[in-house]
Amino acid sequence: MRQMEFKMERPGLLKEGDEVTVTEILRIKVREDIPVGHKIAITDLLPGDHVVKYGVPIGEASEEIKEGMYVHTHNVKDITEQLCKEYAEEFRRKAGEISGTDI
Repeated sequence: MRQMEFKMERPGLLKEGDEVTVTEILRIKVREDIPVGHKIAITDLLPGDHVVKYGVPIGEASEEIKEGMYVHTHNVKDITEQLCKEYAEEFRRKAGEISGTDI
């Protein structure tokens, strides 16, 4: 399980320059203010890279996002429909393999 420690100036808001401990070996310096409950990049992302939350893709970077930057709708493209279609196709393929038929 990931444990996060926040060294913050004000509770509920990560301020530019704050440090976040993500794991024992990963510390991130916050590059811009981030509201409580919002996402912070824990690695650099290029346009087109998947944005992952809790191990599941939730979007696609629409621009370069550097470690420590605020991740939100201004730099993430919604790919919900695309992902649902891919998951449905994968489910049908696996179900067909199990049942021996095309679904």
